[in-house]
Amino acid sequence: MEKLFHHDVFVRYLEQESQDVDGYLQSGSASLIWSLFEIQEELDICGNVAEIGVYHGKLFIYMCLKLNKAERAFAIDVFDTDPAIQGIRTIEDKLRFNVKNLESNLTKFGLGKDHVTILVKNSQKLNEIELLSLLGNDQVRMFSVDGNHSKEGVRHDLNLATKATHNRGIIIVDDLFNTLCPSNTEGIFEFFRSDNLYWEPIAIAASNGPIKTGSAKLFLAHRDNALIYKAYLRLLNRENYLISDSFLDNENVLIFDFQSRPTKYPIDDLVRQSVSKFVSENT
Repeated sequence: MEKLFHHDVFVRYLEQESQDVDGYLQSGSASLIWSLFEIQEELDICGNVAEIGVYHGKLFIYMCLKLNKAERAFAIDVFDTDPAIQGIRTIEDKLRFNVKNLESNLTKFGLGKDHVTILVKNSQKLNEIELLSLLGNDQVRMFSVDGNHSKEGVRHDLNLATKATHNRGIIIVDDLFNTLCPSNTEGIFEFFRSDNLYWEPIAIAASNGPIKTGSAKLFLAHRDNALIYKAYLRLLNRENYLISDSFLDNENVLIFDFQSRPTKYPIDDLVRQSVSKFVSENT
């Protein structure tokens, strides 16, 4: 597949230009997401990308810069259309959550309507059929869930994401164990206890820095493809791999710790051989 952007554009955004986009994208999470895109390219996994909870597009643009020319990205956010949700009280608040911030940033990085669809929607009011229709009835290969952080809110969005993501794709969940929004973690647990049938946690990215304040991101894969994703991910980020542990009734969930600048390795023949051997011995 032909890429929409040159690789240098993607790297420059991560290392420099993303600093000018309001929002959060920790370097550890970014390193793992970069590796996941490379794994998908290696395995010929194609498809659109989507995010619930986009704000000004810091992570969303990062994902867009890895699109193939035939793919699209979908941004789903309530923006400033429901002030109660965002806690909008002043004109400044309204301006901060206005969709024009995202539109301006997309234009800045060469992302137009040919490849990006902005859905000004409250995901909590969408069901699975409605979301798939808005996505053009095409399942996505990478779906970021960073919207409503309440217990029922994140549970609802995870159910949407699992239906909208094909079984070779990845779901990224924000703020696991974040002490500032404990109900978000409760909702993730409830989803796995009551709703989930096929998806497994494959990796946890600890928040950057010397003080552990929770996880920046939780990564999920379909059970049919979890093993190969984990094999590649551990090797490509081996300097930052800490331990594997059981989590949510799944064994060997990779835990990555990022105390300094992440170290990322490329996919080469040695990595391919190691992954092939590991997968054959464990299936």
